[in-house]
Amino acid sequence: MRFEELDAQTLSQIGTPEAIAKAKALVQGHHVLHGYRLPDRVRGVVWDDQAIQVEVRTQNDQISYVCSCPQVESGEICSHVLALLWGWVEEPGKFLNRTELTDRLKKYSKKELLEIILDLADRTPEVREILKEEEEGLEDILESIDHVVEEVSGDSTSLPDAEKRLRRAQARADRLAQSGQLAEARSIYFYILDNILGLEERFQKGQGFSPELKTELFEEYCQFIHEDRHLEKELVQQEIEQLESRPPASREGLDLMELKREVLGIA
Repeated sequence: MRFEELDAQTLSQIGTPEAIAKAKALVQGHHVLHGYRLPDRVRGVVWDDQAIQVEVRTQNDQISYVCSCPQVESGEICSHVLALLWGWVEEPGKFLNRTELTDRLKKYSKKELLEIILDLADRTPEVREILKEEEEGLEDILESIDHVVEEVSGDSTSLPDAEKRLRRAQARADRLAQSGQLAEARSIYFYILDNILGLEERFQKGQGFSPELKTELFEEYCQFIHEDRHLEKELVQQEIEQLESRPPASREGLDLMELKREVLGIA
C-alpha cells in the first residue's frame, strides 16, 4: 500500500471507533503539526496536551508506525497515528516533501539560508528555543547516549522513553550533518545503532527497540557514508565489523554485506 492509495474508507477500518473519533477531532482542531512526506513514510507532530512525535511507514502492503505516546504499548493503533494519516488523506498538500525541500534548500546560499532561519525565528517560538541551545559537539552527544544506555541497563528508564531520548540525539546528529560535519553525524548514528543492538542482547524475546528506529538509523548511516567525499574507509570498516559482531536476531534486516560491497569493495 502506498500513501497515495490511502483514503477515508480504508482508514475507517483501522483502529477502534473511539480512536478514530479522537483522531478526526484532532485533525479538525488543527492539532496535526509539522507534517513531512518522505518516499516511504509520513512524519509529523500531533498536539494532544503535549507534542507527540509520530511516524508511519508503508512496506509490503503493511502499515508500521512509531508514536511517543504510552497508548502504543497496548498494541493498538493510537489516535495520534490515525490523526496523522487522516491529516494526510484530507490535506496531503500540507505535508512538505522532505526530499524536494532538502534539494531546494541546497540551492540557497549561506546568506539566504541565514535570512530564512532568522525569519522563522521571528515567527516561531520553537525555532527561537532551538537557537538558544548551546552548540553540542560530538563528545557531548556521545556522552548523552551513554547516559541513556546506562539507564536502560540499570532498568531505571523505559524503552519508549529511552527511544525518545535517542531520537533527540539523532536529531542533533542531523544538525551536524546539515552543517557539513558528515563524519561526526555518521559516528553518532553508528554509536546509537551499535548500542541498541548491544542492549538487545540482554532483552527477553518480544522486547526491544522498534524495528523502525533501527531501520531508519541504518538507512541514514548508509546515506552519510555515500555522501562523505572524505570518507575514512578503514574506520567505516571497523564500524561495520562491530555491527556484524552483534547477534543475528538483533541486526535482522540490516544488509551489512551489501554495504561492505558498495563502500569497501569487499565481497
